[in-house]
Amino acid sequence: MNYSAHGGLSRVSTTIAAFAVLCIITYTCFVSGQKLVEYIGEGAINVITRMMGLILAVIGTQMVIEGVYGAVHMFK
Repeated sequence: MNYSAHGGLSRVSTTIAAFAVLCIITYTCFVSGQKLVEYIGEGAINVITRMMGLILAVIGTQMVIEGVYGAVHMFK
């Protein structure tokens, strides 16, 4: 979104095209989910799930730290 916010029609078009590609990839993964699980295995799914949970925790922690930092500097 930041990429297309300060650009012209070409940047907006690029952002829309990238979003469309991501939608197609997501749809394909949802439709062929059972085959994907069979291909990569249950163990790999568990590893991916744990990694995504870790990434989500890191993003949440970063947001909390930035919020506290901003609040401390606002009242300083």
